[in-house]
Amino acid sequence: MMFLATFARSYYTFYAIYEHLESLDENTGYLFPFRSICNALLCDAAISWCKVFGSNQEKTHWKFIVGNQDEFRDFLFAELNTTQYDFQKYWKSITEFRSNVVAHFNADHFDSGDTPEFDIAMKSAAAAHKYLRRQIPSNIQYTGPLCLEEYGKEVAAAVMSKLYI
Repeated sequence: MMFLATFARSYYTFYAIYEHLESLDENTGYLFPFRSICNALLCDAAISWCKVFGSNQEKTHWKFIVGNQDEFRDFLFAELNTTQYDFQKYWKSITEFRSNVVAHFNADHFDSGDTPEFDIAMKSAAAAHKYLRRQIPSNIQYTGPLCLEEYGKEVAAAVMSKLYI
């Protein structure tokens, strides 16, 4: 749940800053501080998403957390309105980005690879969060966000309110 929330914060804050990137970096010469912040947020988003959806060996992977993997997959693909095949293709684009750009530098990737869209990553994170929240036993008091998308939007609004005082 923590990594899903981290993903949402980075995702929404990236887009909020990116939307105003030109004005934020205005008069900073070649420094581009907010472009650097955006790059770091996108990298953090990729890493956080991959902690939950990436490698099966990752102890934070959803397969270690959910009881019924088939039920989770059915829920996820229905929420995303996609197939396992299409999700697998998308998964590959995010994990390759993480491996070739974020975790390591692969010059060949820059010639042939693109930065993937993160919209499906956000939708899958929100779906996983929704599913996992429903699985929390009633004797556990969950204090995290109730809706991952609303939470991410609130974080981004808070960041932007501090930038544009």
